[in-house]
Amino acid sequence: MAFGSYIMWLTICVFIYSQGQISRLTSDVLIFSFWGILLCNSLIYAIIRSGFNKRFKDPSLTLLQMVIATFWVMVIVYYADSVRSVVLLTYLVVFVFGLFKLNVWQFLFLSAFAVVNYSLVIFLLYKIDPALIKKNDILNIVILAMVLPWFSLVGGYITRLRNKISHALSTIEKIAIIDDLTQVFNRRQMYKILEHEKALVDRGINSFSICIFDLDHFKRVNDTFGHSTGDIVLKSVAQEAQKNLRNIDHIARYGGEEFILILTHSEKREAMECAERIRELTKQIVFNNMPEDFRITISVGVTEYQPSEVIQEAIDRADTALYRAKADGRDRVEYEPMSNA
Repeated sequence: MAFGSYIMWLTICVFIYSQGQISRLTSDVLIFSFWGILLCNSLIYAIIRSGFNKRFKDPSLTLLQMVIATFWVMVIVYYADSVRSVVLLTYLVVFVFGLFKLNVWQFLFLSAFAVVNYSLVIFLLYKIDPALIKKNDILNIVILAMVLPWFSLVGGYITRLRNKISHALSTIEKIAIIDDLTQVFNRRQMYKILEHEKALVDRGINSFSICIFDLDHFKRVNDTFGHSTGDIVLKSVAQEAQKNLRNIDHIARYGGEEFILILTHSEKREAMECAERIRELTKQIVFNNMPEDFRITISVGVTEYQPSEVIQEAIDRADTALYRAKADGRDRVEYEPMSNA
């Protein structure tokens, strides 16, 4: 888009030149401007393609690009004697690029840069030939010095507003997918992840397993120590499980004290090993302000998703394995294969 704006700008200059409105502007200057603009854009493109731009706070290098554009505007303004005021209007095109990106101080810097550059142009023209200076040139400086700072305030406000909206959207998105208490994925996001994994497996790209675990005797914890303590226990167990999963795995709160692990690239052996690891780590969690012998155990049901089956069928199998683990004494891991029937 920036390069396209330069092309538009050069096209305008060529048109004005063809109409004889820029008598001092030679074809050599136009050619120099074209190659200069091309070189600047090529350098910016090379920086972005190389990834070097990621070292900066603004990877798009908006401020740098606007400074360069301002310079080239002033080069043409220097030669635009009779239409200097008209050509100067195109600087607003440069300013628009800063919307949503630059803060007030960056806008003010650009405003000062533009005013100083334009003043320098007028000073150089006066030194060369005072007759080149028009009455409205000084007026242009005054107007620029007043309008651009005001534009800066508006641009800065728009940038702040955009940042607030982006933050609000991020918060809303987080609320939509994260369980408020445990800070792991909620049930809605769990199903989205499962559908994504299902699509991969159904195309033969991947495999995944599901583990459902439940906190043993959790009602007793709530009845004995209160619901606030129960909340702490839920959050601690969920966070302990989450930090011991791979980056490609997911944990979600299924409901109440039940959680689901979605283990990518995992078949029966890997899933059982992961479930056993989480079970053992859960027993080692120490809770502050609780009796020394207070420990939480979990029961886990495991199954592997089979291609083309309905997601709920796999969840039901894992749930069956979970209830078998509870029936067989709790604090254990059980696996439920797909029925051959």
